[in-house]
Amino acid sequence: MKNLLKKIIPYILGVKIRGLYQKILKFYYSGDTLYCPFCQNSFRKLLPGGFNLPVINEKKIIGAGYRENNICPRCYSTDRDRLIYLYLKEKTNIFTQNIKLLHIAPEGSIKSLIQQYPNITYSQGDKFENGYRGYYYDRKVNQMDITQIPFPDDTFDVIICNHVLEHIENDKKAMEELYRVLKPNGWAIIQVPISQTLANTFEAEANSPEERERLFGQFDHVRIYGQDYPSLLENVGFAVSIHNPVRDGWNINHDYYAINTLENIYVAYK
Repeated sequence: MKNLLKKIIPYILGVKIRGLYQKILKFYYSGDTLYCPFCQNSFRKLLPGGFNLPVINEKKIIGAGYRENNICPRCYSTDRDRLIYLYLKEKTNIFTQNIKLLHIAPEGSIKSLIQQYPNITYSQGDKFENGYRGYYYDRKVNQMDITQIPFPDDTFDVIICNHVLEHIENDKKAMEELYRVLKPNGWAIIQVPISQTLANTFEAEANSPEERERLFGQFDHVRIYGQDYPSLLENVGFAVSIHNPVRDGWNINHDYYAINTLENIYVAYK
């Protein structure tokens, strides 16, 4: 149905219709229980999101699966977007320091936030532009093959790559490219869904969306990362630091922001 609507409704009209729908949702869900820092609205509850599939529950995949209070009704930020926002706000100085930032597969909420800051030189791109363009990513997002990033060595101070590598066949090459274009002493947030039960990352041949959904928990995923994920980043040269809002005692009310406290932030340094 979504694909059909995208074909028959002009892009600009679709954006306006969605914007009006989001305004209606804002009022319907308004309250004071939960808060979205992106659109700065409060709600009695958020929209659910994610997939409830056997493999996700069996492998206890963090960052995947069906979650209540996941999606902001007004701006559509997700729990993982809000987690990244809180890390950036609480633990970094990117909002005050002059930096060059690369955003892979830019989430609308994070993109809109970053573009408000003149101190940040912002570049963006997504390998899946043709499939997601006009629905998840807007039409200004450039097509960019993450296994061949079109920037020179040592270009960016910061990279945000949030839940992308699980879609990439040659993820090692993608990691190498992220490392290559990052400046020395730069850092990257590189998030993926991770199984709590798998010691090692799981890959298998899957030739259809249905098979990928059965094996990996989503029709366009090509693996399930295990507890070895940090070592995969380290193998291409990164030093990895793992952060968690509860374990590390962040000075935030994580329930109020409706974040998934089981999801860690993986920060890779060059």
